[in-house]
Amino acid sequence: MIEIGLQRRIKKFVSRIIESRWTRYFIITSILQAALVITLEIRVLLRNDDSSRNAQSYMEATNLTLEDHGCTIKPSLFRMNNIEEENAIFIIFQIFQMWFCFTAVYNQNTIQIITLSIINYLCASFSLVQVFEVKKWYSDLVIACPGQFDNLDPYFCYYDVPLVIVLLFFATIMAFLSWKLYRQFGWNIYRKIGADIKIQSMYKTMHIFVMLLKLDLFFIQLLCLEGCTVYLVNIGRNRPTTPDHMRYIPKPVFLFHICVTVLVGFTQLLAYRSLRKEYKIGMIIVAILWVVFCVDLIIITKYSIRTVQDSWFFFIIFLFFGVIMCMLSFIWTIFVLKNFGQGLQTHGKFFMVF
Repeated sequence: MIEIGLQRRIKKFVSRIIESRWTRYFIITSILQAALVITLEIRVLLRNDDSSRNAQSYMEATNLTLEDHGCTIKPSLFRMNNIEEENAIFIIFQIFQMWFCFTAVYNQNTIQIITLSIINYLCASFSLVQVFEVKKWYSDLVIACPGQFDNLDPYFCYYDVPLVIVLLFFATIMAFLSWKLYRQFGWNIYRKIGADIKIQSMYKTMHIFVMLLKLDLFFIQLLCLEGCTVYLVNIGRNRPTTPDHMRYIPKPVFLFHICVTVLVGFTQLLAYRSLRKEYKIGMIIVAILWVVFCVDLIIITKYSIRTVQDSWFFFIIFLFFGVIMCMLSFIWTIFVLKNFGQGLQTHGKFFMVF
């Protein structure tokens, strides 16, 4: 039975991909975007890692001389480590966006298609934030040690500019294809569920909720894992004990965050099952957990905001976005809960696959 069900899903998946030229173009473009952007992002990551290693090697080789002149680059190395983690997140995101595209086509989720276009442009904007952070890293290094690192050059035109251009190019192409698919899928959905305005509204609410769950799987789960990584020093013997430390956070808060990180995956499973079975108690638990996650991210944000010199801008923006995602997920959980028992379950089969 499992093999038959899997074969049926694979057959349906293939048929959805080749349904029209726009679905084919959409999937092909998504794959090309992932391949090119990951390649360019890896180049940027290697450049950043190489710069960090060169600076660290220079510090170790001339440690006494530099310390005598008050030159310290440890804060700069710390910041570059953050930037390299950003590069890794961008790479993971490209894999996610490809999966997001595939599921959007499979489930013919028009809301997901539109959201993908917005996210692609946001991703291009975040690449500009990365350029700013790398530029600041080089500037801080030169200021901290005058005359020592003047020859370091990030070669923005060679590494970062091509990445930004490619991201903007694919974001524009995907926006055009999304518009085409929105029209195609809109007609397909109309033929499936009919002209009943109430059913259409519930169906749209379900699509938004499922899309939010998929986004939460990346943004909230990855954000929580990143938070654990950032503040991992808090469980060591030499953990920071003063609030002015760049990665200080009270140990109870850190342990609470670890619990939240584990619960995110559980919430995903409970939300999907509760939606499929119209399980009200399960959905209420999901709503409560979204509030808990939101509070956790707000607390992490509070401890992440430092001075302009010490703040990790990407992580702070990521945290703000995570708080917004938790709020939206809570709101749509309530919307879906209100639709239980009104014919919602009948139409769940159209999308409850991924």
